[in-house]
Amino acid sequence: IERLARAEPERADYQRDLSVSYIKLGELMAKLGQGEAARNFFQKSLAIAERLARAEPERADYQRDLCVSYERLGDLLHKDGNIGAALDSFRQSLAIWERLADAEPERADLQRGLVVPLTRMARVEPDKAHAHLGRALRILRTLKSAGRQLAQLDEWIAIIEQQIERSSPAN
Repeated sequence: IERLARAEPERADYQRDLSVSYIKLGELMAKLGQGEAARNFFQKSLAIAERLARAEPERADYQRDLCVSYERLGDLLHKDGNIGAALDSFRQSLAIWERLADAEPERADLQRGLVVPLTRMARVEPDKAHAHLGRALRILRTLKSAGRQLAQLDEWIAIIEQQIERSSPAN
């Protein structure tokens, strides 16, 4: 795909495929303990996702890809102990998800997207974990009460409830 993307840089579909491929390669490298290689792939993915999202800001799929790039890079930064940079990545993702969810509040997938950076921010900011997780739980419960039975919704609610219990100041 790299060859195709280089040969036809105006083809957004090739660029998006390349960005997704870089994410998958970054995930593989992270699992193999190759942090530097993972970071390089995540940064390449992020650069492409940023270009696509800027070029066509109305495309929710490009915005979601950008969120995933920020989240994966944030995960790696957090694992490396770079808390400030990880938090910045998660905040970037959250801001995009908020824009998307506000623009199309009826879309359950966009509402659910808010949960990912919130749970990651809870790990990075333990002093604010209760607030982040509480917001994530409210979103999931709202989806459930609206009849939006998404895959694993009940499981996610249970997990976040447990995390909230562990993050409570009394514990």
